[in-house]
Amino acid sequence: MNNINYSLSLHIALHEKKRSLYRYICGLLAGIMYIIIISSNMSITVSADDYPKAPDIESGNCILMDADSGIVLYEKNSGEKCYPASVTKLMTALIVAENCNLGDTLTVSRNAVSSVKYGDAAAGLKTGEEFTVEQALNVMLIKSANDMAYALGEYAGGSIANFANMMNKKAEELGCLNTHFTNASGLTDLNHYTTAYDMALICRKVLGYPAIMNAISYNKSYSVPPTNKTADTRYYRLSHSMVTGKYLYEYCIGGKTGYTDAAGHTLATFAEKDGIRLICVIFNSTDEQRYIDTTALFEYGFNNFHRLNISQNEDTFSFNQGLGLGGFGISGKALNINSDIQLSVPDSDCVIIPLNASFSDLTKEIIYRQHDDISETINTDNETASTASDDSITASNILADIYYYYGGHEAGHTSLYFSGTKTSKDTPSDNGKPADSSAASDNQDQSDGSAVSGSALPYLASDTSTSPLSNAVTVTGNFIYINLWLFISTVCVVILIVLLLVINAKKNRHGLRF
Repeated sequence: MNNINYSLSLHIALHEKKRSLYRYICGLLAGIMYIIIISSNMSITVSADDYPKAPDIESGNCILMDADSGIVLYEKNSGEKCYPASVTKLMTALIVAENCNLGDTLTVSRNAVSSVKYGDAAAGLKTGEEFTVEQALNVMLIKSANDMAYALGEYAGGSIANFANMMNKKAEELGCLNTHFTNASGLTDLNHYTTAYDMALICRKVLGYPAIMNAISYNKSYSVPPTNKTADTRYYRLSHSMVTGKYLYEYCIGGKTGYTDAAGHTLATFAEKDGIRLICVIFNSTDEQRYIDTTALFEYGFNNFHRLNISQNEDTFSFNQGLGLGGFGISGKALNINSDIQLSVPDSDCVIIPLNASFSDLTKEIIYRQHDDISETINTDNETASTASDDSITASNILADIYYYYGGHEAGHTSLYFSGTKTSKDTPSDNGKPADSSAASDNQDQSDGSAVSGSALPYLASDTSTSPLSNAVTVTGNFIYINLWLFISTVCVVILIVLLLVINAKKNRHGLRF
C-alpha cells in the first residue's frame, strides 16, 4: 500500500513538474515573440493616429494633391465618376497648348457660333472672326466661353469628335482611368465624365504650361482688341473667387470654375506656399461651399506638411556586393573589374510628410525591375563616366522603384537608377584617399563567371555588407528581401524548439515523457 501511495505521489509530482516546464517554455516563447513584435513596431511603424487630422469637408467629391509628387494628402470620394462641367476646359487648353502655336490665327466657324445654347457661357463670337490661339485660350478660360472652346477644338482637332479623341488619348497617357470626354466645353453628356483624382492628374500637367496658368490667374480684366468682325475692345474677368473676389486666398495661383445643373458647382484650384504646390479639385458642391472647402484643404496642407528632398536624406540603402548584378535579375555584359557601379536617385524627387515627422520615420517598399540586357546602359570602360541627369533616366537604366510611407499613407516615391561607372582608383576610401585596387579585387563577386566590384553610391550608404531591407517580405525577380525582425524571430523559435527536444530527450531517459 505504501508503495502504491509512493508511486502515485511520484506520478503526481512528475506530472506537475512536466506542466510547470511546459508553462515555463510557453511563457518564454510568448515573451520573446512579444518583445520582438513590440520592438519591430516601435522601430519601423508610425501609428496612423499621428497623421494630421483633416478638416470636415461638405462637398461631395474632393481631393488635395501635392502637385510635384502626386501624393494625395486628403480625398473624399475622389474615385467616383462625376460631371466636371467647365473644369473640362483645362483639358481643352492642355490639348491646344501641346498641339498649336500660340501666335497662329484661328477662324471661328459657324458650327462654333451655333453650338451655344441660351444660357450657356459664351463670348459672343461671330462667324469668320479671327483670333490668335493665345487670345482664344485666354477668352475661353477667363470667360469660360463655350463657343471659344468649340472654336479651339475645331482648330486643334479638325472636328469636335476628333478633338475629343485627342482629349481621351491624353487622359489615358496621364493615368486617368475613369475619365471620358465627348466635347471641349464640359456641357453635360452621359459619356462625358471624370473623377476628382483624374482631374488632379490633369491639373499637374497643366502646371507646366505658362500660357494656361497665366490665363487662369488674372486678377484684372483681360482685353481683346478689335478684330476683323468687331470694332470694339472686349474685356473679360476671371470669376474664380479665390483669385479675385469674396474668398480671395493669398497663396492661390489660379483655378477654373464650372457649373451645370447635373454637375453642380465644380472647382479646380492651384496654390503655392514656401515651395509647396498644392492642387485641390472639388465636385458636387454649392457655389460658396466649394470655396470654403478648398480654402480649408489648402490650409490643412500648408500648415501640417513639409517636403524633404529624397536624394539629400536617403542614406539607409546599400549595394550588396555578394549579389552582383545577377542577384537583381540583370543579365548581359559584365562590368569591368576596375569599375564601380554608380547608383543614384533623381535630384528633384521629394517626399511630403507631417511637420513633426522626419525622413527616418518613413517605411519603404522596394520593387526591383527586371532587365534582359543592361549592357548598353552602363559604361563598362575604365574611364570615369559622367553622372546621368534626371532627363536621362529611362526604363532601361532604372534598377528599382522605392516607395515611402508614413502611418500607412504614401509619402512619395523615387527611382534608383544606374547613373554610370567610375574607376576604382577614383573612388575615395574612408580616409579620403583613393581606394587600393587590390582591396577592391578582394571583394569581387564571381556572379555569371565575371568579377564585379562594389559600388560607390551617390546619395546612398557606402556600407556594402548588407542588402537593402524592405519593411516587408518583397519578392522581386530572382531575389527576396526579408524583414530583419522576421529573421530574428525565426531563429529564436528554432532555438527554443531545439531546446525543447533536448529537454524531452533527457526526460525520456528518466522515464518522463511529454
